[in-house]
Amino acid sequence: MKNGFRVMDSDLHTMEPDGLWERYLDEPFKKFAPTFTRRAENASNQPLIRVVELEIAEMSKRPHTALVGKDLQRRAFARHPHHEIAHARGYDAPSHVQAMEIEGIDVAILYGTRGRQVLMHDDLAPEVASALARAHNDWTHDYCLHAPARLKFAAQVAFHDVPGAIAEARRAVRELGAVAVVGNPNPINGRHVHDPELEPLWEAIEELGVSVGFHPTGQSSLRDDIARRYLDHPNGRVIGIAGRNPMELMLAFASLAAGGVLERHPGLRCAFLEGTCGWLPWWLWRLDEAWEKFGPGSAVQISRLPSEYFFRQCWVATDADERVLGQVIEAVGDDNIVVSTDYPHSDGLFPTAIEEFVGLQGVSDKSKAKILWDNCARLYPLAANGAGV
Repeated sequence: MKNGFRVMDSDLHTMEPDGLWERYLDEPFKKFAPTFTRRAENASNQPLIRVVELEIAEMSKRPHTALVGKDLQRRAFARHPHHEIAHARGYDAPSHVQAMEIEGIDVAILYGTRGRQVLMHDDLAPEVASALARAHNDWTHDYCLHAPARLKFAAQVAFHDVPGAIAEARRAVRELGAVAVVGNPNPINGRHVHDPELEPLWEAIEELGVSVGFHPTGQSSLRDDIARRYLDHPNGRVIGIAGRNPMELMLAFASLAAGGVLERHPGLRCAFLEGTCGWLPWWLWRLDEAWEKFGPGSAVQISRLPSEYFFRQCWVATDADERVLGQVIEAVGDDNIVVSTDYPHSDGLFPTAIEEFVGLQGVSDKSKAKILWDNCARLYPLAANGAGV
């Protein structure tokens, strides 16, 4: 707890060991285990990633952008000695629980770091992508066994392989205890989240009764990624990072709402993570306005305004220090907002993320309590059950 508030972190990250896939991949897929190369100009947490002949680490393989990440890591490590301790321990589960104690987090929903990154290439063979996701979920399940009431996880699925993604979502939830499925906001191989090919996946996840957490990744190796247009341009990492996450999430929500997915699947719960929440009021208004003008002639019809689907089925994560949160609450209320710390990533606020959130001006204690626990418990009910706090 923090200052009397129960805390559920909607999006806390694992930092997986390099050898995960060698240990957990099934035969005959071990030969596709990703390799990780570290250079002097790179942050130690930003290796070059290769899956056989495919290079994935767009941001870290370019020296001028790699140095930006190294400087950020240096400043993060200087804030608290636990960074060095966790790094030396390989970010194992005990060090994660220790970090949660420092922050005041009762329950954390774990989203992968490397697990997301190794899937971020359009040209991965579908069966290889699915094997990478399965191995990651098996590892994360074992990781959570250290503190199963406090460590919960969102399962990786490969959008390259829809039948494989459905099978893995079912296995991860029913056999491994996953409380959510990670959704990719970017198109993969030109396929958007509201395209008909993905419809069976949404049906399966709705049936499972877990949430989809849409989460961008720091890589820009997918052909359709907003940050790609800034690669190799001056200060491109600043511009790309600032724009990618909120914009990719905005477009993913637009696909789900205006594209009819939430109309067809009223039981599907969706979260939009690590992209701040300040964009939400304007984007809901903009989508509603566009629907009123262009919706009547569109091929796919929906019975509500896009904003209504958000309030019925969706949540957005605020950054712990998001100063415009009070204005967002004033515009759209506080029922559909959760908080995330992003530990142990260097652009997070550890060890003071929850402290900064609790100290935000212009947000009532009632709203803070809802955002820190109640809303997240509705988003991830399987995580709240049996949490013991």
